[in-house]
Amino acid sequence: MKLCDLKPNPSLRQYISRYWVWENEQDFPPILPGTGTELMFHYNDPFVAQNQNEKIFTAPSCHIISPRCGFISVRFRAGAFRHFCGESTSDLIDSFIDINDLWGKQGKEFGQQVLMAKSLKERIIIIESFLIKLLERYHHPKSWLDTAVKNVFNGYDIAKLKEVTNDLFICDRQLQRKFKEAVGVSPKTFQRISRFETVLKYLMLNRKKDYLEVALKHGYYDQPHFIKEFKTHVGESPSIFLQNKNFMSHFYNEKLKN
Repeated sequence: MKLCDLKPNPSLRQYISRYWVWENEQDFPPILPGTGTELMFHYNDPFVAQNQNEKIFTAPSCHIISPRCGFISVRFRAGAFRHFCGESTSDLIDSFIDINDLWGKQGKEFGQQVLMAKSLKERIIIIESFLIKLLERYHHPKSWLDTAVKNVFNGYDIAKLKEVTNDLFICDRQLQRKFKEAVGVSPKTFQRISRFETVLKYLMLNRKKDYLEVALKHGYYDQPHFIKEFKTHVGESPSIFLQNKNFMSHFYNEKLKN
């Protein structure tokens, strides 16, 4: 059972796109590329994962994962997690971070409360209460950086990065430095990931095996260009991955209606 229509509190909706639950599925889907951050609570068995050194390890029961068994997950919007912690987001990329390390004793107590809750409704109440307190403590005043992240996310043309700096009256060096602190990667890398995420999300949600037209529409030069990107992010070619078995179960969701 995958529930994907759990809206956050209005005061958090600017930063969080949804809460979602994964339960009672026999096969766990591949973790696909994404631009946001996931806060996950495993109330059944936690992930058994493999890091970049090919070492097998068990992820913490409550952890942060950035670019994602029974669990509830908080899906933060791109660049939004910086409003909930004092750490640089660059330290969170492509890793499982125990919330005890991120928020100390308070994080540990928070995680235990979520795991001990007896219902989904109770879990969400606990999660939102804690996140609102974090937001009050760590929130950054609205600035050009939030606008920059949004504009880069929506722009697939690399040349538009210059437009971002011109529109916000900032220099390229300032954009590069602050953007990496907020998102964890450079604007160019983020733009590359967001484009790929947009294409793959469309293909998965619409169960399309014919990918070339969609890829070209979103700025890929040709078929080899997209295949190379696909192998980089997914680990295999699109013709192998875009099959019914993967369409049935994956991490992408339809956009929630307001």
